[in-house]
Amino acid sequence: MHWRRLVAADLEHVFHGVRRHSDPAQPEVRELAEAYAKRMPRRQVFSHATAAVLWGIPLPADAHRRRAGGDAGPAHPILHVSVPSGSARPAAQGIHGHVISFDRVGVLVHGGLRVVDPGTAWVQLGGRLRIDDLVAAAEFLVTGSEPFDGRPPLCTSEELHASLEARRGARGMLALRAALADVRWGALSRRETLLRLDLVRAGLPEPVPNHRVLGAAGELIAMIDLAYPDHLVGIEYQGDHHRAAATWRRDVRRLERLADLGWAIVQATSDDVGSDGRVRDSAAFARRVAGRLAAKGWRG
Repeated sequence: MHWRRLVAADLEHVFHGVRRHSDPAQPEVRELAEAYAKRMPRRQVFSHATAAVLWGIPLPADAHRRRAGGDAGPAHPILHVSVPSGSARPAAQGIHGHVISFDRVGVLVHGGLRVVDPGTAWVQLGGRLRIDDLVAAAEFLVTGSEPFDGRPPLCTSEELHASLEARRGARGMLALRAALADVRWGALSRRETLLRLDLVRAGLPEPVPNHRVLGAAGELIAMIDLAYPDHLVGIEYQGDHHRAAATWRRDVRRLERLADLGWAIVQATSDDVGSDGRVRDSAAFARRVAGRLAAKGWRG
């Protein structure tokens, strides 16, 4: 490559010795990680929020970003990179360097990138995320997509406990322990986890995530996002993707079959749950669910 190509206007300098085609959109974490990996020494490993994103762990929108110019400035993605004790902390622009004890973590190659193991990534989020977000992250790790397609999750609850014990004294330990006590298997999204936690906090019974409703012949009628099987009350989140004609018709057919079986379904939309998973008006939503439960005989 001619040296003039390296300073062409259609290329931008992302890290020392690494350039990429200019793009008005901010690069995603994986794109940045793949660029940095081209010059990354073998002693370095992606960790913390960066490892969480690479493992697919759902996080709040700004968990892996740093704001420029104070809280009012735009949020730019950064990479968390760790080195073993005794090594110099990475100090490149756009890199948040850490020094950790490698004898207490697992280092794996995932998608061609060196990352800490999923349990360690979760523990490293302690002190950086609120408890509900830690619960949602942990429920992704212990559930994955298993209720939907049977694929095993990234780790078990026992492995998360082991990761916590291995890093005893880490930042945010109290929040991590509190979060782990609330972790349940079965949630397929942050919204499901945060809705469940909010309903319990409002004094309602704990709903079952992704409850399978079977027909008389054992066929699957529906998998309800959150359900109270004893009272035949369910909660379904209807995202905008449900507006597609085929999806809408399938949803109507499924909800009608559930009604035939005596189920009352509370439907949630983005007016009830924010785009980042936060419940917008938790008291009003809890009252709607409580009303359906009371109509089915629940006495709170």
